[in-house]
Amino acid sequence: MIFPGEEFNKASVKDANINKGLLVDLFNKIDDDSINIHSMMLLKNGSRVFKASAYSFDEDTKENVYSVSKAFTSIAIGILVDKELIRLDTPVLYFFSNEVKNYIKEYEALQIKHLLTMSVVQKEDLFFELNKMDNVIEPFFNQPLTAKFGEMFMYNNYATFILSAIVSKVTGKSLNDFLDEYLYKIIGIEKPRWDELKGYSLGASRLYLSANDMARFGLLLLNDGLWKSHRVVSSKYLEEATKLQIKTNYDDLNLDYDKFGYGYLFWLNSFGDFRASGSYQQHIVINKEYGLVFVLKAFEERNLLSLFENYILKAAEEEYNYCDYSLRDFIRRFKINSKEIIIMENKK
Repeated sequence: MIFPGEEFNKASVKDANINKGLLVDLFNKIDDDSINIHSMMLLKNGSRVFKASAYSFDEDTKENVYSVSKAFTSIAIGILVDKELIRLDTPVLYFFSNEVKNYIKEYEALQIKHLLTMSVVQKEDLFFELNKMDNVIEPFFNQPLTAKFGEMFMYNNYATFILSAIVSKVTGKSLNDFLDEYLYKIIGIEKPRWDELKGYSLGASRLYLSANDMARFGLLLLNDGLWKSHRVVSSKYLEEATKLQIKTNYDDLNLDYDKFGYGYLFWLNSFGDFRASGSYQQHIVINKEYGLVFVLKAFEERNLLSLFENYILKAAEEEYNYCDYSLRDFIRRFKINSKEIIIMENKK
């Protein structure tokens, strides 16, 4: 595994043993379908095979990565587990004796693991109402439930906010400040902006990262939590976090790529391994078989994971073969052709 210094080591498609023709097809697909991508990056065993950014963007442009933020929250919890400061079966109410005076009795059985697996099964997710609340913790424990904790998956941003609050209660720091010490500085990410409420990092969203930041985080995940010789988070925690913890194949979850299970704030892929994902097609896709990290930042309603499955993963499977086309030319064309799409986006 090759780790970056200031920049990622570069690898040609030949060195990476990847079919260049399929990468050319990828850029043709993006162009033909006018897909609104801001940035992409592909790593193979830590070396950068390509990077591509749209008009007015580059690999260092920081944007809200929406629910990709949750993966960072998961790693913070893993670090605390490794330090034996928390256990995943610890009752959540234990951390909030000062903020929570009244609660529904069933919440006494709520554990940290239920927050990580989105199995709190509340009737309503009040995350987007938090800015209207004086007490941002207690309302969580008064939401009616639809089932017992752990029985089924039900996406819940508020649950991840509560995880962020737990990190603060245990460490005396915001989630973002904690990760600055135990993650960002180690893997070479300048401390990012992470929006806060009542002193708590939001946890579920509104972390602002660049494609470079996401790629570094992805490389840490690919290497089982080890960065060079520094153990950031245990391979034991990551193994649990990125394997099936709860099924998501429900009829009302109509996104095909989301029906293959959930770990600890990580999605399992239909095509294997796992990913961190956020709204409008923000993705960090991990493929261990071929040593791939694929970063995608976009502003799209259309699901774009097929770009990885049908072109990048297939290119790795088919291995290198000679192709007359220059990938650099297609990356340059992507940037030029994206100008009109980005201008239209900014007018919305």
